[in-house]
Amino acid sequence: MKFLRSLQNKVLQFEQKEFYRNSGIFLGVICFLIFGIFYYYYSTIFSIKRDLKKINSRREEAQLILKKLQTVTKQKDEVDTLLDKEKNFKIQSYFDDTVKQLGLTSNQKRDADVSEEALQKGYSEIKLVAQFKSITMEQLCKLLEALEQKPRIYVKELVITKARGASLDITLTIATLKSQTASESKG
Repeated sequence: MKFLRSLQNKVLQFEQKEFYRNSGIFLGVICFLIFGIFYYYYSTIFSIKRDLKKINSRREEAQLILKKLQTVTKQKDEVDTLLDKEKNFKIQSYFDDTVKQLGLTSNQKRDADVSEEALQKGYSEIKLVAQFKSITMEQLCKLLEALEQKPRIYVKELVITKARGASLDITLTIATLKSQTASESKG
């Protein structure tokens, strides 16, 4: 109480100009402090929101990567299952049988070339390149449809050049995968 009375006595002793000046300084300091508190509060909130946006975008990126990983893992399991079902699959004999069934043996320029290339993650790719001369679009479609029926094979490249009339010359590259562990145990 003594402090308040001494403060009251001091304020009453001020002249009017001095009172307004001191009151203005006091209110200015209070306003400055309030402004500083608001500035600190809103700048902190802005900074936190910016950091949260960054964290959220990184979280979304991580979720996408995890979804891709799950998809790749699922596809790898499907490929491994497919490879395990037909361990002794020969792309050359399958292709020759398909060409023979479709009656395209006479259109084949020469025997298909087969090559093997080592890939990452324990697989190797066996490619078969075949060339056909003077076949029709219908024959080509039947050949591609027959090859699509075998899930173990995929068409890697198809080059079509127009021959005379409605006939086509094509170079077809198909491929299949082979597990490295299967090839290592044989050799």
